[in-house]
Amino acid sequence: MPPFFLTLFIGVFVFFLIHVFTYMDDIIGKGMTFWVLTKFFAYSFITFIPVAMPLAVLLSSIMTFGNLAENYELAAMKSSGLSLFKIIRPLFVFIVFLAGFTFVFNNFTLPNITLKSASLLWDIRQAKPTLSIKEGVYYNQLKGFSIKTAKKNKDGKTLYNLNIYDHHEGMGNNVQLYADSGFMKPSADTNYLMISLNDGVRYEDVVKEDARKTTRPLMQLFFKQLNVNVDMSDFKMKNTEEELFKGHYEMMNIWQIDGELDTINIDINNKYRYLKNQFDNYFFTRTYHTAKLKTKHINLKEFYGSLNKEDFRRSVENAQNLVRNSSGFIDSINEEVRSLKYKKSDYELGWHKKINISFACIVLFFVGASLGAIIRKGGMGLPVVVAVIFFLLYYIVNIIYERMVGEGIYSVVFGAWFPLCLFLPLGIFLTYKAAKDSSIFDLSSYIDPIKKFFFRLTKSPNANSAAK
Repeated sequence: MPPFFLTLFIGVFVFFLIHVFTYMDDIIGKGMTFWVLTKFFAYSFITFIPVAMPLAVLLSSIMTFGNLAENYELAAMKSSGLSLFKIIRPLFVFIVFLAGFTFVFNNFTLPNITLKSASLLWDIRQAKPTLSIKEGVYYNQLKGFSIKTAKKNKDGKTLYNLNIYDHHEGMGNNVQLYADSGFMKPSADTNYLMISLNDGVRYEDVVKEDARKTTRPLMQLFFKQLNVNVDMSDFKMKNTEEELFKGHYEMMNIWQIDGELDTINIDINNKYRYLKNQFDNYFFTRTYHTAKLKTKHINLKEFYGSLNKEDFRRSVENAQNLVRNSSGFIDSINEEVRSLKYKKSDYELGWHKKINISFACIVLFFVGASLGAIIRKGGMGLPVVVAVIFFLLYYIVNIIYERMVGEGIYSVVFGAWFPLCLFLPLGIFLTYKAAKDSSIFDLSSYIDPIKKFFFRLTKSPNANSAAK
């Protein structure tokens, strides 16, 4: 149990760090509160538990059986009459319960956690960076305002030689303010930035509603002190409704995915039915109506031969237009169906992923237990290296085949289960070798037969006679 929980935590932490560093640019500088960041990190950490579960099982099983073999406890149990399968049986029962727990967690708990994580990440990414006015540069992040200061005090609040362009009414920079100094601070509810200006002037170009008037009066106001309130609601993180993110398969359990797949199949059938109705009730009907025919069963050669030159020309143009319209309509329907089929494959792949990760724990347990018994090495050295290599192989193969499924190269069932089918014979082979106490990783077991072969070859009668 200690190796399992330790390796599970390490595996989840590694995936968590990769996830956080991916979105680090969207998080830094947003002024998020400690509670918001804690929720985001907690949700992100929990979402990677199922992903790291096979790695934890593989690594902990290698360490456990490696320690038993290294300390000759495994040999002692075998010498007392216990086979490897009887030794593994208690841990196998535990792994089966662990696989069941992984499925329950992956199917019921993880969709809700993923939904909250995706919603919170969206809100964080949509929030604007914290207010940062730099010297000599116009700051345009404030909605409807552009602010430039020549000098900024060390307190970060006092500004000198201020230029402010007010265009929040959407009529251009019709309001301009210049001040020798100013002091800014957020309001009590942080919804507004209050700027107190000292010794300046305010210009306003009065724009008339009647565009035909040529006069444009200018209002000029000299002030000793003037207060300006700037809306900062865009800087505050907004809570988006979680219902908007429920359309992805990661936010659903397998029964909800089944319902979504039924809906997609109905949509595909409706597209084909609409295509058939469109041809039956529009294109064919239009053809017969244009030709002024009373029956569908006619001799086209005789019909076109009976037309005069002008009617024949109109009939050909009409046929060409019908073909173009039909071809464009078919292409649009095919594109919509193709998009629905891609979506269907994603949902089917998500359905299988919620199940096969539990079987991955069982398969990788046999791989890890047999490897630990064979290499006879425990601890955090060689077992970790071997486990990481095997898990990376499984992980890379899994990703490759998932992408091939998305590209339509393989079927969903084959792409989702082939990585496990690839490791299942390996687990059976290694378990058989471990049960037979095979030294599969001992180089001498491969070199000695070669040496014996060449030794016998040199000692053969033909070799002796050839030497004479």
